[in-house]
Amino acid sequence: MPSLRVSSRDSRGFQVVRSAVAFRERVLLSQDCPWGNVLYVDGIDGSDSYNGRSSDRAKKTIQGAIDVATGGDTIYIRPLAFHDDRGWNRYTEDVVVTSGIASNLFANAGISLIGITRPGATGDFMGVRWTHTSATALTNDAPALGVENIGFFSEGATYGVHLVHDGATGLKQGSQGTSFYKCAFKGKGLYVLSGGDGLTVDTCRFQCAYDGVVAQLNYSASANPGRRLTVRNCEWLDGNGVVSNGPCIHIAPPCTEILLRDLYFPQLPSTGAYVSAAGAANEGLIANIHCAGTGLVLATAFLAGGCFTVGVYDKEGLIT
Repeated sequence: MPSLRVSSRDSRGFQVVRSAVAFRERVLLSQDCPWGNVLYVDGIDGSDSYNGRSSDRAKKTIQGAIDVATGGDTIYIRPLAFHDDRGWNRYTEDVVVTSGIASNLFANAGISLIGITRPGATGDFMGVRWTHTSATALTNDAPALGVENIGFFSEGATYGVHLVHDGATGLKQGSQGTSFYKCAFKGKGLYVLSGGDGLTVDTCRFQCAYDGVVAQLNYSASANPGRRLTVRNCEWLDGNGVVSNGPCIHIAPPCTEILLRDLYFPQLPSTGAYVSAAGAANEGLIANIHCAGTGLVLATAFLAGGCFTVGVYDKEGLIT
């Protein structure tokens, strides 16, 4: 409680009361989080010889921060220099998040990778940009990874992001409870190996490479069942006017409790389908979809398998 003290009276005889307030409880700041550390990546002024625990002692590379992070840690990434002719420079790394599993515990579960970007919806990769060195920008084996505000430039990569689940052994669960929010993928997109439970992709942009190579969300559950795949508020763009050379979303069965909603698709891909979820073993809902094509036929534009499809529109309105 604040302490009150009467200091004087005004000209009308009323007491003037001033209060001295002393806060006895500390405000919990991000760097004081009791469940994990906060680490920093600064590709301009950082060094991997630093401990990464403050902005002025930041790691230089994303892998450098991952190597010292453990479960529950948050990693903030600074954008590189901006150029007026080509935008932001890119972190060029093949980063691997290992499971860290020991005695059935995932030591690296729940790490967060957050790009420092302008507020608002995902724009034209306006912030942290990340590309591959040789194969894949980000490979994740640990569950519950959270990725936010990062643009993956993956033309020529094997994958943009690769989430690894090793099926029955369960030693790698990179898609389990993992989420992408306000991220962007250009070129090769997001590949999920062997299913998993609870992957969420929210408010993200997928853009084809300039030659139409699809920025695909490819969810393969054929070697291990998938559940509760949620993709919402996302958009797909052509490659500088060249239509996609494959489906925007591909789901290999068996995957159940699929939710694909509030999505925007460009012109019809050259393969003839926006979503390929063929197979009765896939079950879920596809709803509130808007497409830039015209004259579409629902059964061929959406190979929905066992999914229920409702509220799909092209330029001419609701398609059937």
